[in-house]
Amino acid sequence: MTTFDIPVLDEVHAAAPQLDTLPGRCVPYAMAAGEGERHELGGQLITVIARPEDTGGQFGAAYVYGGKGTETPFLAHDREHRFLYVTDGRLQIWLPGESHLLVPGDSVTVPAGTPYAYRMLAHRTRFLSWLTVGDGHRWSQATGQATSSHVFDAEAAPMSDARQSELADRFGIRVHDLEKTDLPAVTGTSLPAAESPYVLQAGEGDRWASLDQLNTYLARPRNTGGTYFAMHTMGGKSAYIPRHFHREHTENFFCIEGRILLHANGREIMLTKGDFLHAPAGTIHSFAFDSHNTQMLGLLTTGVFEKFFEYMNVPTDAHVHTEGGDMQFPAEGFARARAELDLEVVGPPPARGDGR
Repeated sequence: MTTFDIPVLDEVHAAAPQLDTLPGRCVPYAMAAGEGERHELGGQLITVIARPEDTGGQFGAAYVYGGKGTETPFLAHDREHRFLYVTDGRLQIWLPGESHLLVPGDSVTVPAGTPYAYRMLAHRTRFLSWLTVGDGHRWSQATGQATSSHVFDAEAAPMSDARQSELADRFGIRVHDLEKTDLPAVTGTSLPAAESPYVLQAGEGDRWASLDQLNTYLARPRNTGGTYFAMHTMGGKSAYIPRHFHREHTENFFCIEGRILLHANGREIMLTKGDFLHAPAGTIHSFAFDSHNTQMLGLLTTGVFEKFFEYMNVPTDAHVHTEGGDMQFPAEGFARARAELDLEVVGPPPARGDGR
């Protein structure tokens, strides 16, 4: 079994966030859109922004960018769970017994061992790929070619099935000879009760509101074997929250729209669309929204912090946040979170300063 460099909490507390480079060890870092390890695979540009060695073996993440008609065969990951979030274009995806056309804001959750396939339907389609180990991205790097480009090669030949399957066993991936046919869209509007494959349409999911923000669970720990959960947050300009850290879980911030200010170990970093920040356990951090319509995707490993959003919010059927509402800071819920969950407050909210 591979072992990874995981610093102790005091080391993480003191680590200055690295910018636009993969650190090779589990410390805080941020990646601007387009930065990362890039490789070309059959007309797709795959930009790896997190590897197992950067996250203590908790996950891998990449942006996948390609043109109309680019597609994969049916695949299954034996050792890892996959989550896809569409940011641009249109994507067709096949799951067992169903198929969907996805647009920005839609997501797909695929448990280990589940066959799936996708086809890009717009000339510029992009999605975030999250893997609970990262082997799938390593496999695509091994079968593709490193590139310095920030755009996909529209003239590239499709990757042959033989080449794709050549290294598949090494990375725990199986290629299935299944037919792609149009099937009814079965899932799409709610989270399943257990760990099963599903699509969630933009705006759907378990929604909770508070303080001019709308928080939507796109995947809960019950859907991911307890390995992570996904939270979409939208809202207007906001103040920083108190500075805090976690001992048992990692938080990962992706800017979908607008501007997010992240304060990590004393440094303020601004995220805009496509930017990412990794805050491993021990990172002293806070965040604020810096534009009137900001959207953030949070992926948290493991699932220990799930109840925080229920303690701090109220359930809602709304699909947008309320601006200028009369909600007060949920002091009782915050106190309960501090008492029961993995939350250690170390100081008041930071002052706004210069972003990166």
